Amino acid sequence: MGSVSTTETPYPNELQGFKLYRKFLTPLRPGASGEEAVRQVLGNTAAIKRNGWTIQPFYTAIGGPVSNPTLGPLSELELIPDALIPLGAVHFPPVFTHCDGMVSEVNVIFDVYGDRFGLEYWLHPQDHHLVQIVYGVKRRPYRPHTFC
Repeated sequence: MGSVSTTETPYPNELQGFKLYRKFLTPLRPGASGEEAVRQVLGNTAAIKRNGWTIQPFYTAIGGPVSNPTLGPLSELELIPDALIPLGAVHFPPVFTHCDGMVSEVNVIFDVYGDRFGLEYWLHPQDHHLVQIVYGVKRRPYRPHTFC
């Protein structure tokens, strides 16, 4: 996997006003970066708060006991806004597909708009406020209106 220059981003479809990869996450790469890289960029390997966002890294478990698995590479980064951000007027460009994502803890099905680069915007289905932005690994686009 090649390196990313300071002018290039692995998430070229970030919405205007939400170009957060370069601001908070460079040079982390889901699927490749390990715990030490996360610690160097975020100052911690667990959730942190920064400039109105909670940044939560998730890792791939690769073995070890169930109570304390060995962590593999970073699987994704979730950015959760600390305040309500309405996105009802946003029209996602055609590079994004829509699918339904469920969070079982709250039993809500969210509107998820994702691109092939692993970028997802999760919106609350009733008022369309931003719930989270996910920076993950490249993937095939979801079929429209299916569960992600």
